[in-house]
Amino acid sequence: MMSNPLGRFEFRIWGNHLSPFLDRLTALAAPSDPRERAETYILSRATDTANVKIRDDLMDIKLMTEVVGRLERWRPVLKSGFPLDSRTIVEQLFPHLGVPAPEIAQPSYSHGELIRDLMRPNRDLALVDVIKVRRQFTSEKYTAEFAEVRIGGGATSESVEIESEDPAAVLRAIAKLGLNSHANINYVRHLKLMTGMTPRASATAS
Repeated sequence: MMSNPLGRFEFRIWGNHLSPFLDRLTALAAPSDPRERAETYILSRATDTANVKIRDDLMDIKLMTEVVGRLERWRPVLKSGFPLDSRTIVEQLFPHLGVPAPEIAQPSYSHGELIRDLMRPNRDLALVDVIKVRRQFTSEKYTAEFAEVRIGGGATSESVEIESEDPAAVLRAIAKLGLNSHANINYVRHLKLMTGMTPRASATAS
């Protein structure tokens, strides 16, 4: 779905009573079967523009590279299996998170070692375990999803997302679904709101 190296424009809303939008999406395109998956997001106090998560035993990173009106363009920059080599950790993972890399003591890290030795000790990072149940919708010009999201602490919410390489297609879908009055809030920002994560002082000042 993210085949374009420049990324795709995204628009996402959150709430607890979004089923009317699920009905509208279903009227426009047949949904996929619901799919549940577990993911771990790595949040950084230093940035809201790096979507860093571990899913299906892969380190998966997208960067927000552009804001066009109400839309955000997100570009995939890394999808790598474990063990994760130290060069990738030092040259990509920590720079994208906006925090200095710690001392690297071994040539590669398993999933568990990365979490235990490099992520958890860093006070500017937070790990959020998320369970998603997603239904996906595909039209000729855009893709969409309806998701039920539960984080490790038990808080739940629903989300509707539209994305496309064509920003005009996303804007047309927003209008057609009646989403114009809603704010675009990406996963990183929403998970920070749900968990109470605040930016570090230098990130606030910049």
